[in-house]
Amino acid sequence: MKERIWDIRDLVLCALFAALVAVGTFIKIPTPLLPLTLQTLSVVLSGLVLGRRRGAVAVAVYVVAGLIGLPVFTQGGGPGYVLNPTFGYIVSFIAGAWLAGFLAERLAPGLWNWTLAGVAAIALIYAIGIPYYYLVARYYLGRTLEAGVLLWTFVLMPLPGDLISCFAAAVLVQRLRAFMPNRFTWRR
Repeated sequence: MKERIWDIRDLVLCALFAALVAVGTFIKIPTPLLPLTLQTLSVVLSGLVLGRRRGAVAVAVYVVAGLIGLPVFTQGGGPGYVLNPTFGYIVSFIAGAWLAGFLAERLAPGLWNWTLAGVAAIALIYAIGIPYYYLVARYYLGRTLEAGVLLWTFVLMPLPGDLISCFAAAVLVQRLRAFMPNRFTWRR
């Protein structure tokens, strides 16, 4: 099956979702363990709404905007941000959006399948982000990190909020399908 060619709506939607990820970075919802940002929700939503290619492009636009110096990352932006331990998470957002979109394209439409696609994206984000954090923190910044601390800080603490984000993204997709029935053309 040949994919349709990009049009101006695709470009606008990619730009809007890139902006959504940037804005989601700075919206913090206080929770008992760790503040929940809307960044993860925006990344998963990009993949679920736009599909694998357009979702990844939207998030890549966000990453490139930060690397060229726009202050869209939590601590600013610029090429030097590559040496920030959390940059691995930022780069992994591209892969996460791609995976969420890929699974949304392959699985039957539905709240639980979209939630599952989001959870898979989160697992991929963790799988890339945690080792990057460890390598930069250990070998560039000279910090010693124990496995238990990494597990607690980067998996167990953010996981409940990220799971809620995945479910919220799935609910939003379900609602958006009613308003944008032609947008989900990546469906077979």
